[in-house]
Order: sequence, then C-alpha cells, then structure tokens
Amino acid sequence: MSPRLTALAAVVLGLASTPALSQYVFQGTIPIPASTSNNVGGQFQSYDISFFDPTTRLDYVADRSNASVDIFSAITNTFVGRIGGSGGLFTGQTATTSTSGPDGVVVVPGQQVWAGNGNSTLLSFSLPTNAQLFPPIATGPASANRVDELGYDPVSHQILAANNAAAPAPFLTLVSTTTGAASAPIVFNGTNGTPNATNGIEQPAYDPFTNKFYVSVPQVNGAGPGGVAQLDSNGNVTHFFDFSILGLGAGGVCGPTGLAAGAGGNLIVGCGDGGSSVILHAADGVNGSIKVITQVGGEDQVWYDPTTKRYFLSARNNPGGPVLGIIDAETETFLQNIATTPGDHSVAVDPVSGEVFVPFGAVAGNNICPNGCIGIFVPVPEPESYAMLLAGLGLMGLAASRRKRKSGSA
Repeated sequence: MSPRLTALAAVVLGLASTPALSQYVFQGTIPIPASTSNNVGGQFQSYDISFFDPTTRLDYVADRSNASVDIFSAITNTFVGRIGGSGGLFTGQTATTSTSGPDGVVVVPGQQVWAGNGNSTLLSFSLPTNAQLFPPIATGPASANRVDELGYDPVSHQILAANNAAAPAPFLTLVSTTTGAASAPIVFNGTNGTPNATNGIEQPAYDPFTNKFYVSVPQVNGAGPGGVAQLDSNGNVTHFFDFSILGLGAGGVCGPTGLAAGAGGNLIVGCGDGGSSVILHAADGVNGSIKVITQVGGEDQVWYDPTTKRYFLSARNNPGGPVLGIIDAETETFLQNIATTPGDHSVAVDPVSGEVFVPFGAVAGNNICPNGCIGIFVPVPEPESYAMLLAGLGLMGLAASRRKRKSGSA
C-alpha cells in the first residue's frame, strides 16, 4: 500500500475506534424473575444501588423486593442469577427503607461482592461461587438501621460503609476485605474533625488519584447545601468541601447524594434535592473548586465510565422528570438527558460495550415493563463520524481501484 493510502487508512481506522459517543438511545430491557420464597407480588419494585464488575462484565443490583443481589450479564444482556432470595439472608423490603436490605453494593473486581443489609450488618461473598466469605459483620447494633452505600479502596483493601440512618448521628465503618475486621464507628457529629451531618450521609467513593475516600453529606448544621468529606485510609477526616463556600452560596440548593470519582482528582456529585449537579475538583488546591451543571439534577447514584470519559446520573428528582443524565467529564459540559421511568435512581456502565444499565422499578408510570426490569441504553456514533467514515472508505476504494487500473495498463 502506498504511503498515501496507509495514512488514509490510519485516519479511517482512527475514526472507527474513536468513541464519538455524544448520543445514547434506549435499546431494550432485561426481565427480572421473582424469588418465589420472598416476593409474593412477583415484582421488582424496591431496589437500591447497582455496581458493575469490569472483569466479569456482570452488573450487581441490590433488589429489596426479592431480598437478593441480582446479577446481570452485559455480554448476553440477560439475568444470570442472584445472591440470596431465600434463606433469610437479606432483610428484604420492610415498612421503611431504613431497615430494608440489601442496599449498597460494591465489588472487588473478580473476587468479592459486598452488600449492606437492613439490620446494620455488612455481608460478603466470594466470586465466582457467591458463597459467604465472612459471617455478617456488624457495623453497629440493629437499632443503627441499615448499612447503606459502600466504597472500596484497592490499596488498603478496605470497604467504607455508611450507616446513613443511624441516630443520633450517621457514621462510617472501615472493614478489611482480607480479614473482615471492622473499625470503630466514624461518627459524623461535628467532633474529631467530622462535619455535623444533620440529614444523614450518602455515597462513599474512593479516588485513586488522591488516594482518599470521599463521602457525600447532604446537610451540615441543619442548613445549607451540604458538601463532601475527605477521609484517609485510617478513617480520619482530612478535609470537608463545604459547598456553601465553594460557589453555591449559603442559599444554594444541593443535598449531595450520589458520588463517583472521575479522573485527575475530580468527582461527580449528584444533588438529590436540587436542580443541578456538581463536579468537585478535589485535587484543585487546598479547598478545591466546583463546576455546577444546571441541566440535570435530583440524582441518587452516579457513575463514571473511564472508557468514554463520561459521567452518568440517575436523576429521579430531576425538575423536568426522571432522566438518565450524561456529562462529558473532560470538558465538563452537559451532553444529554434521556427520559426514564418514575423513581429510577441507580446506574452502572459496562466500560467494554459502553452499555448503560438503569433499573426500572415496578411503580405507577412505568409503562415499559410494569413488573420492573433493567433498562439498557447504548451509545451511537455521531452522524458526522458516520459521514467521515463512509467518505474515508469511499476514498480508499477509489484509490485502490485507480491503483489496480494503473498496474493493469502497465
């Protein structure tokens, strides 16, 4: 091949491999079977967090209706099994979410699954057998209510677990994934450098860039827009990013809930009760800085996909109605909102295929799958990329044809 054709081929192949994925579309659903021993109604109605294992390409969803962690394959887009669903392993859906379980889910890729339960216990399972790894680990008395959301630090091999509904104050617990040993509670009551969290705590996340844990705090001292606490691997709060100082102002609306680490020390923060979302530059100087995204808000769980470098937000309380929000993490610009079904508040992404998984609960207004399901959203290349790719292939074909004719005439 001539140098000119080689260069053209490189351009075309580059276009084909570059993820020009500004648009996503709804593709279909994955049905969820009912656990006959726990789910009398037979519906996937009450659920919490999702977590995706990139090594096995399995999505794990906390299913309170079936008292189980449900497992879905991104390779086949099917339900492949569940942990629990019988034997009283999880508390299931009770009269209140504060005592229901499972809740938070996190995966040690290819090795372990951890899930918070409604009675202040943390459960662990070995992969691929799904056998229990440690006996249930109590983070507090049963009166401390559920172990909610979780984060995992692969450096110190620790889970950070949040008891968001504990009284008189919420607390965190560090748990070793190698021994199952739990730390003393890290109580967010304004002592020992902690913020005074007066409306619970939410999603923890580990950031490899700063080697720190972070946790969303919806409210401090009974007012304000809340913020994000930073912790080291020993559980010490090393900083609190107060959103009333970082640009939202004292009257700003953002009760931080969802949290995910992006790249370069940046984090996406879902504002559960607001009409906006926040990108926190946690590594930007001593106090950090923020970028407010106004086109989407009201999230619970959020997700970062390192392949496409995009944030995905399950915005059930979005002012214009529930949506899957998508933000470009590199340019920090809003890309797209896609309508979802009422109450959808969980999201996970397959970094290989780019598919986005959003649980649809069996609630009024869900006309897509009335018994509940997993909704699948897929990326589609921009029209401009298609045109450029087709043009490039056409030029290659034309050049090859001319070259063939030229060699034949000689």
